[in-house]
Amino acid sequence: SGLKGFNRRRGHTKIGVVAWLMALVFIGQPALFPSQAQEVVLPQPVDFTLAGIDGKPVSLSSYRGRWVILNFWATWCSPCLREIPELSWFHEKYNAKAIVIGVNYETIDATKLRRFINKHGIVYPVVRIGSEPLTPFEPLLGLPSTFFVSPQGNYVARHIGVITARDIEAVVKEAGL
Repeated sequence: SGLKGFNRRRGHTKIGVVAWLMALVFIGQPALFPSQAQEVVLPQPVDFTLAGIDGKPVSLSSYRGRWVILNFWATWCSPCLREIPELSWFHEKYNAKAIVIGVNYETIDATKLRRFINKHGIVYPVVRIGSEPLTPFEPLLGLPSTFFVSPQGNYVARHIGVITARDIEAVVKEAGL
């Protein structure tokens, strides 16, 4: 009544449509905000080769025999920044049996990326996303996203959102680390 140009009914309709769309998106999609890693079982080993921050190729298959924790992240992603110390701690503690690989999921100058890595104390290898999707890991449902690859090269689990070293330990210990 006192607000000119405001259609109360239209406002409620917009809210209802937004709520309906959100429900449609989130119902049946526990992987968007999981409380734990979601199991994924693919029958064949996975592989890719991406450029490391030094420009040299890094292949997933070169880490056969060890767990590989692939963490997709970006420098502008604040949840990604919160998990860097956790990933570094896990990488250093389990380096003989597991390796963390950070997949930088953005277009950024290599010098800026190296500076960022040094500033934030990232101790695990970082590769740069390529121009082709990394099947079966992409498309991503959000950042950060973490994927677990067994010592045999099989993609076995994923976790979307911030992950802790304790979360990673639980997944790989359950699978036999």
